[in-house]
Amino acid sequence: MKDHGKHDFELIFVSFDKNENEFKEYTSEMPWPCLPFGSDTKDTLGRKYEAEGIPHLVVVDENGEVITKDGVDGVRSDESGERYPWKPKSLSELWPEKILTKSGLVDSSTLDDKYLMLYFSAHWCPPCRSFTPVLSKAYTKLKAERDDFEIVFLSSDRDQASFDEYFEEMTFCALPYEEQEAKNGISKQIGIQGIPSLLILGPVPANGGERPLINKSLRGVIESGDFSDFPFHRKPYGALDQAGGDINDAKCLVVFHENGDDDEQKELIDVMKAVSEKCSDKTGMKFLWAMNPNGLAPQVRAAANLQKMSDDPTMIMLDLPDQGGYYVSKETDITIENVMKFVEDPGDRQQL
Repeated sequence: MKDHGKHDFELIFVSFDKNENEFKEYTSEMPWPCLPFGSDTKDTLGRKYEAEGIPHLVVVDENGEVITKDGVDGVRSDESGERYPWKPKSLSELWPEKILTKSGLVDSSTLDDKYLMLYFSAHWCPPCRSFTPVLSKAYTKLKAERDDFEIVFLSSDRDQASFDEYFEEMTFCALPYEEQEAKNGISKQIGIQGIPSLLILGPVPANGGERPLINKSLRGVIESGDFSDFPFHRKPYGALDQAGGDINDAKCLVVFHENGDDDEQKELIDVMKAVSEKCSDKTGMKFLWAMNPNGLAPQVRAAANLQKMSDDPTMIMLDLPDQGGYYVSKETDITIENVMKFVEDPGDRQQL
């Protein structure tokens, strides 16, 4: 690509080598600039550009805005760089002209003025089969209250027969099974990493353009049965069981009080909401509570080697984007002031 002179660009190697000898050996084969071995910038860039695995190639424009995080596939499929910078298609470009309803095919344009929930799922996936009846009931309940939304199933089933059998169980719409190329493109464009996955997009803007992504993690909301907050804008606080991908994508402060009575738990929830209002614009942190002795609470307790449930609350800070880091507070008096102190000085870092 450089030799052909078609594109003005530079490539910078960010090393995840384990030692400097490996780094020197590897970079000796490279014609492009490299960050120095052990640079602190490596971790910052890794988090910013979501380098959850390697190789990972990100293309950014002259302002540092991401064009694509899937440069690896771009290089593999276009070694000559004819399609560089491999800008992915938008959702509107990928979306097919027809969707499948229970009454047959209809124009996708009939959904333009509606909120759109996308449900990525498959019949062969046990968690999907467990969640689908819950989602179908939720859809029916919510449709009785409002008609400004639609759910569309995007199938990862292995054949048409499996799709047909699975779709029969659903109360909502689907992309036709033959639109697998569109489904794959949409999954990649949105960044779907596993199923079942449920997200919500806003209506198509009146002046055209792309639907805004409102919330990428709706499964917990649907399972809670409380739909009063439609269209479910993401908040900087919430129950741990409804946090979805937040605990993987952002620093999260979590308060556990599974043995607290209703008044104690409500008081702690109010504290977390108040702290989130003070901190959300500054830190990007999420503030979560775990009052359910089941669900994610015991899993997080075990991973962080926390003591068993007691009559006192426990407060920790998860920083999974920092390679699985976490911090544990000794404070059991969970007040706004004490939570703020923990935010500002969490103490010694521990490793999951």
